[in-house]
Amino acid sequence: MTANYQTSNNAHSRKTSNHSRKSSEANPGALGLDVIYTPEDDYKVDIVFIHGLGGASRRTWSKYEDPELFWPMKFLPLESDVCQTRILTFGYNANFRTSGNVSTSVLDFAKDLLFDLKYAKDDHNKNLNIGDAYMQGQNDPNYEAIIKAISAITFLATPHRGTNLAELLDRILRSTFATNSKFYVSELAKNSFTLQKLNEQFRHIAPRLAIVSFYETQPTSIGLKNARVMILEKESSVLGYPGETSKALNADHHNVCKYDSPKDPNYITVRNALGSIVGKIISTKSSNKQSQPRRKDSYDLKNMLVITEIPDVDYIFFRDQWIRGTCDWVLEEDRYLEWLHAQNQSSTLLWLNGGAGTGKSVQSSFIINSVVEQGLSCQYFFIRFGDRRKRGLSLLLRSIAYQVARDVPEFLEQVLQLADEAIDFAIADPRTIWERIFKSVLFNLTVDRTLYWIIDGLDEADNPRALIKLLSDISFSSIPIRVLLLGRKTNEIHDVFQKLTPALHPSMVSIEGHVEDMRCYVRQELSIPGSSGFKESNVERVVREAQSNFLVSDEKWVRLAVESLNQCHTKSDIELALQKLPVGMEAIYDRMASIIAQKPSATDRALASTLLQCITVSLRTLTVAELAQALQEDTPTILDLQRSITDLCGGFVVIDNGGNIAMVHQTAREYLLNSNSRPFRVNRGDAHKQMFRNCMRCLMAVGLRAKVKDYKQPEFLEYASRSWSSHLALTPLDCARTLETLSKFLSGQWILLWIQVLATNQQLGVLVEASKHLSNYSAKRKQFGAEQGEQDHYVLKLELVDRWSEDLVKVVGKFGMVLRGNPEPIYKLIPPFCPQSSAIYQQFGKTKDKSLAVSGLSSRNWDDSIARMSFGLGTYASSISAAGSQIAILVSSGKVILYNSSAFEEANASPIKHGERVYRMELSSNGQLLATYGYLTTKIWEISTGQCKMSVANVESRPQPLAMLLTRNNTMLLVGTDDRRVRSLDFSGDPPNWQLVAELEEPELEGHYLNSANHMALNNDGRLIAVAYRGHPLSAWETDGPVHIGHCWRTRDQVARGEVIEAVWHPHSLEILGLYIEGVVFKWRPYDDETEEIATGATRLAISRDGSLFATGDARGMVKVYTTAEFGLLYRLASEDTILSLTFSPDLRRFYDVRGNYGNAWEPNALIRFAEQRSPGAKSESETESLPQSSTASESWTGRVDAITAIAGSPAGRHYCCGTEQGVVQLHDTKRGKLTEVHASKSFFSIEQLSWSKDGRCLCFSDSSKKVMVMSLRLGAGDLDPVVERKAELSMKNNTKGPILQLLLHPVSTQLLVRSSSTILTVSTVDLSLTRSLELYTAQHQWIIHPQDPALIIGIGPNNIRILDWDLVERQVHKFEYSQTPLSVESISDPGHTVDRVHVTTDGTGNTWYSNYHLE
Repeated sequence: MTANYQTSNNAHSRKTSNHSRKSSEANPGALGLDVIYTPEDDYKVDIVFIHGLGGASRRTWSKYEDPELFWPMKFLPLESDVCQTRILTFGYNANFRTSGNVSTSVLDFAKDLLFDLKYAKDDHNKNLNIGDAYMQGQNDPNYEAIIKAISAITFLATPHRGTNLAELLDRILRSTFATNSKFYVSELAKNSFTLQKLNEQFRHIAPRLAIVSFYETQPTSIGLKNARVMILEKESSVLGYPGETSKALNADHHNVCKYDSPKDPNYITVRNALGSIVGKIISTKSSNKQSQPRRKDSYDLKNMLVITEIPDVDYIFFRDQWIRGTCDWVLEEDRYLEWLHAQNQSSTLLWLNGGAGTGKSVQSSFIINSVVEQGLSCQYFFIRFGDRRKRGLSLLLRSIAYQVARDVPEFLEQVLQLADEAIDFAIADPRTIWERIFKSVLFNLTVDRTLYWIIDGLDEADNPRALIKLLSDISFSSIPIRVLLLGRKTNEIHDVFQKLTPALHPSMVSIEGHVEDMRCYVRQELSIPGSSGFKESNVERVVREAQSNFLVSDEKWVRLAVESLNQCHTKSDIELALQKLPVGMEAIYDRMASIIAQKPSATDRALASTLLQCITVSLRTLTVAELAQALQEDTPTILDLQRSITDLCGGFVVIDNGGNIAMVHQTAREYLLNSNSRPFRVNRGDAHKQMFRNCMRCLMAVGLRAKVKDYKQPEFLEYASRSWSSHLALTPLDCARTLETLSKFLSGQWILLWIQVLATNQQLGVLVEASKHLSNYSAKRKQFGAEQGEQDHYVLKLELVDRWSEDLVKVVGKFGMVLRGNPEPIYKLIPPFCPQSSAIYQQFGKTKDKSLAVSGLSSRNWDDSIARMSFGLGTYASSISAAGSQIAILVSSGKVILYNSSAFEEANASPIKHGERVYRMELSSNGQLLATYGYLTTKIWEISTGQCKMSVANVESRPQPLAMLLTRNNTMLLVGTDDRRVRSLDFSGDPPNWQLVAELEEPELEGHYLNSANHMALNNDGRLIAVAYRGHPLSAWETDGPVHIGHCWRTRDQVARGEVIEAVWHPHSLEILGLYIEGVVFKWRPYDDETEEIATGATRLAISRDGSLFATGDARGMVKVYTTAEFGLLYRLASEDTILSLTFSPDLRRFYDVRGNYGNAWEPNALIRFAEQRSPGAKSESETESLPQSSTASESWTGRVDAITAIAGSPAGRHYCCGTEQGVVQLHDTKRGKLTEVHASKSFFSIEQLSWSKDGRCLCFSDSSKKVMVMSLRLGAGDLDPVVERKAELSMKNNTKGPILQLLLHPVSTQLLVRSSSTILTVSTVDLSLTRSLELYTAQHQWIIHPQDPALIIGIGPNNIRILDWDLVERQVHKFEYSQTPLSVESISDPGHTVDRVHVTTDGTGNTWYSNYHLE
């Protein structure tokens, strides 16, 4: 076994080994890593030779144990290509003939090799059973550099799936006195758990490597006279991965790695493989430096597209079932060859179809392997009905995109840029994925290659029609794409296929009727005794029986026939077996079920039932290791689970060489679950109950949290954490134990551990799905209890279920970003921030040992508001837009305020100041560019810096913009204006200038008045535009031409036009969503002239990015969210103030609105659940059996938020006061929360300034009417309420000019300083008289009491300091000189710069003052 890998050239080198040249018998080879050859010049590649069981580092590679035939050192250095490499051997103590540590495992050898590779000096380095060592390194960050250096692996007769002889060897060792059984020997048993787990892990890593597998073809002598056996069959020596090179060697197991001379044909074969690998590594070494960032990009794309499993698992599953000599008929099929080798550069589509059980998926794996072996760019996907994640279009498209990106670097680079658009691809509509990734990016690339897409299981997709419709767009691709579909021939698929455009050259090929495949299969699998002629005659009989019963393509019937004949011992038995073979699929399943039902052992029947319960209702394919862990408490005495499954499940289940368990066919699952009068069946409810308990046992296992923390998650944990709630939803309602188990889980720390597991695995969307299942289960359980007349025994438990149902959704919405970055806060930091009535707070947020206390939360219950954005009094917003991570709000002053959508903090570049009145703004889809259209100019801004990238004068006629669109990868701006023209601004122009794209000459209609347009809407690519008028019906146009499409007429009256005030194009279909002035929403398909209407009472309209939802807002503050397809009301929100604009977030989970001088961010449960239910696997059987959903939409009411306008903390304690927009002043305690209401304005004048006295006993505040009040506070001890008395109240309206900017109390509270922009004055709080007034421009200053002399006050400004006494007599003035500052003195002196606050610190020599400048 050889390993080829590339490392850095920093090791010591020597030309040859210093080891003595003794015979291999005396010197079998050193242990550890040994350098046996280093070239004179610097080496570029390392080759490490690792021997197998019972071997040694030299003897294994030496023919006849002759040191002169040690070919890695004697032959390879003479080869022109391999001589540039450094050659090493690795030896380890794997001699099973000697005594030693019986617990040593293959993993231990791997660790030794890795250690040597990293830490050994010249003679040592590191790596073992190479697949095992490679996987061990993958899981250990200490060896990351070593693992990344491995480029290729060559296997020489390596038992990837074990050997039956390992069990025999183990028995021999156990029976001798000299030696003991070795653990590593048992690990090499046929399909052992160790090998299955290793293969399962390695298949995810293998695509990074070049893999060559050699296999033996001769039996090996075992020392018993002339006895010879095949140690390893090809099946175990070949991995079967796409792109793997497998070659036969004419040798037995001993001599597969030993050669007579450099002319030995076997040596030449191995040498050529090594030379080819070395050549590729050396030739690409320079490009590998560039591939490192690409490898990281590939990893980033995998995360962005949420690819959790590559399709190699399914490929290998079906490839393992392939029989040599079958499936190759397709290589001579004319239509297949035309598809594969089409001379033109057009895209084509081929459909291979056949009946159920005809081997279509095995045929798919054969074609994939054939295409990959030809070096073509092949991407593939297996749609699996048994795995709900793989039935939807979303995962299929994302998987194909990821595979294309691995082959096409240009595509990878451009798709990664979509990350800035903040699209959640896990829940994105398939049409969004298709439009943004394929049509917008892939189809526009100019790459000189052809892509081959192979999609199996077309008929098992949730929506085959939609898939074919999407794929028909490949005719527009600049890259030729050849699509091969395989699936059953159904009327639906056939009808769609017949309607495909001729440009795709669609064709169909039937997979049925290939008798030679059946004959080949029977010939290889039939193992009855007798002569070859007798065996061949029975092969032909099976084939004839299949043909006569029209079962020539039914692989299950043929398999059953072969198995029946193989169990026969006489000719009469064979005759009888052939006569008893069933006819038809149903009869086959009856026969298989009877075998289970007639098992003589009750224990066997019970175990078969348990196994089939888990396998039939599992939501995805389970592995043997996962199922073993799930059933370890129910079946702890099973010796070999894989054998038990094979023996007891009667052919309903198949297990591939990787240990993956699956139903033999989807029809077998349906037979077991849906048949009531069969010999054997699986009760669906009991099966889900069993799986729910298995999941709960895994999630509540002792010590699980420590394992998760150490990244040692049990195999079954991933399935249990994702699927327990789906099984719960289908458990029988009369099972009290289920509710007891659920209640226990929700009441303990286990639920937090479950959330941690999901966050660690980046699967928080499961919480939303679980919330839905908990809610449905609770509702059904309550209904069942009412019907059964149950007492209130379960009321408290179901209330707990309901509370957690709500909590799970809110935890995702409010804390999802935190948990994805670090799951640990779920235990102590997140619960205290949750509302006090929530289950998570009640159970984990108020415990005595909590490390965090939170007070002052505004609500005891969850609400849908997650943020409020205040723009300041007198600032009003006109529109809002969201893209990428940005929220942009256009306000009346001509500025655009930017917020980050995660923390809702105002961006560093905010506000964007256009410098004049702005009519309209437009964000790019990735949120990186902003276009603003003003009265005189149009400007393009870079949001990250706030810099204006371009400013272009508007056309002289000054038309107003009605629609804007950034297009052509954000290099062009399209603008539709009220003069019925569409213009473009190309950013690459030198200089950029406006170009007329279309002039819409609207045809005049009799009886209608045509005036200026009042609204326009451009579609996503700018090729379509809708135009609305006040006295004319809505009109649709193609901008290229332009070409008029038609007018939109009201449904209630053919001649009624209606005034359209809002309109948007659907992102993925040729339809317009609009809003009439009276509040009616309409959907119009201009090409079909079909219209639908719904009354909403709205004044504003917005559509989601994928077009699945739209929202309306009205003058009463009501927001309604509808599904676009059905006009179904999904959510309703009642709040205060007129809605001026609204928009959806890119991920569909939120919507934003603006209402005057503030905006809101809303995240209702209804949107989160709607988004998550579109993710792969969200739809399950539970949806078909849940309670009928209410037609009433989810509702929420949010009262007016009294915004805080002023806040000040007491200098002498833990108290603080805040003033609000409606004139309320409240006193709060940082630990106890709100204490009392100090003041409430009857006229609702907002509080503008707040100030405390130095001792904290007085509080003064002013409102917008310039009324000033002074309050005395006596704070009670302990929990006693404070006593508040009004000490003074006076009006400053006649004494100050402009608003009051600051209040400052004298240290003994006898005087009060009041500052406006041009006046400062002092007032006596004793007799309320005006003490002194001074006209002094100090709008830029902040005033404080002198730290050393309370009789003085200090005013600190941007360029000077003024010191006055309380009689306002100026004592000193100090001016600043700035020697080194980014701001000039003139700039700081500008009235636009003001001092926001002053910090005073004291050291041993005096006082130092620090000023913070607030730059307006």
